[in-house]
Amino acid sequence: MRRRTVIVFIALFVLLGAGGYVAWRLARRAAKEVVVDLTKPREAQVDLGALVTQVRELSRLETAAMRVMHVSTITQTYKMVPDALGGDELTFLATGDVIAGIDLALLQPRDVWREPDGTIVLRLPPSQILVSRVDNNESRVMSRKTGMLRRADMNLESRARQHAEQAIRNEAVRKGILQMASQNGEKKLADFLHTLGAQKVRFSNSSFAKPVEQ
Repeated sequence: MRRRTVIVFIALFVLLGAGGYVAWRLARRAAKEVVVDLTKPREAQVDLGALVTQVRELSRLETAAMRVMHVSTITQTYKMVPDALGGDELTFLATGDVIAGIDLALLQPRDVWREPDGTIVLRLPPSQILVSRVDNNESRVMSRKTGMLRRADMNLESRARQHAEQAIRNEAVRKGILQMASQNGEKKLADFLHTLGAQKVRFSNSSFAKPVEQ
């Protein structure tokens, strides 16, 4: 009986010793992996040719939109005839949308390069107005005055709409839609390039002071 007890204790001692050795080996390996992760730099390769191709596939990137309201008046007058008799006046309230962005199809291979520290640098085409339109449901003639001795010009409203579309476009530019489109485009492209493996992205004509890091 005593002999069997001794054998059981010896077996338990061996098992515990083996388990401790295995645990020690596992802990040592885990510690080594942590040290490697902390001391060894991570290296990622981004093929610039493939990068240009994939960015180009995004084509026209819409990055900013504005809703603009504009009021204008068009008049027709005669030098020798009072407006009450021969004049024609139309006041038009126009509401429209302007969308700006970047045409990435213009990006060339020379516009993308890698710096020694691995930063991907892009020189983007200037932002531009991609779409401008008058919302017919929200636009209307506010007033119309026609002289007593003449007929109303049937094309005056059409010309007012054409003028309003250009005016809405100009107003959006004055309010900074192109700058907004450039900044938003850089942010979207940086996020996209990070998914391709780029750690740092910088734009050579950017309003950002520092590279956009992942």
